[in-house]
Amino acid sequence: MTPDIANFVYLDGRIVKEEVIGVGGAGIVVNRGGYAFKIPRISKLVEIDGVPVHDRILNHNEDSYNELAVAVTSFRHEKAIYKRLGDRPGIIRCYNVDSEEPSIQMPLMNGDLRQYLSDFRPERTVQLSWFIQLARAMAFAHTKGVILCDLRLDNIVYDDKLIDFSESSLMHPEWDLKGCYKYGFSILTDIGQFGAVMFEITTGQRCSFDIYEEWQEVGDRRSFFLTLRGLLRGVLRQPVFPSPDSMLLSVALFVAQSRRSL
Repeated sequence: MTPDIANFVYLDGRIVKEEVIGVGGAGIVVNRGGYAFKIPRISKLVEIDGVPVHDRILNHNEDSYNELAVAVTSFRHEKAIYKRLGDRPGIIRCYNVDSEEPSIQMPLMNGDLRQYLSDFRPERTVQLSWFIQLARAMAFAHTKGVILCDLRLDNIVYDDKLIDFSESSLMHPEWDLKGCYKYGFSILTDIGQFGAVMFEITTGQRCSFDIYEEWQEVGDRRSFFLTLRGLLRGVLRQPVFPSPDSMLLSVALFVAQSRRSL
């Protein structure tokens, strides 16, 4: 059977002709005038079983309209997060944060950490500098009411900056840092994901932090610490910690130090 063929398209239905340098869940990144532009990831069938599909412009009556509306809403949400965070070390800059256009203009990047670590193993001193930079950026985001929710190597560029806030949660400015989002994400789950990032960088092994593992209810702190303990034993090569507080302290040390310097 001949496979179906689809192309990425702009909001007006035209096929993307620019160089695509990155593909994510919610958007694609194109090289535009020396900048990296993230635009909504919208695909369109152009050929079915070898037969060309009539090239139409997206409109409100087509099935793909819902996909378009969701994409636009997602980009507005992500831009609101960039605006809340501002121009800050450790966070990729969004140049068009005040524009209504559903796109994010960023500097051209050298690839993400997962790509880099597949070819290179940095010295421990370099790894430590990454951890400190990332912890400071994460701590700052928390003070601004932003829960990252999706901290992983794919969302960190090689020069130690966080990118892609499409899955992040924007909380009320007066949000209690001890609380959690309705789906269970909190600063604790961010710290757990940070622990998984530390594990991957230091060991070279794939790792993930599952916030739902063994949960009894949303925000179940006990299951969080059980999962975090497993991560820390791999990262720090230490025996089982005597208490949840001591487990959390080991990974959160960078974060606590960073908050004092904000």
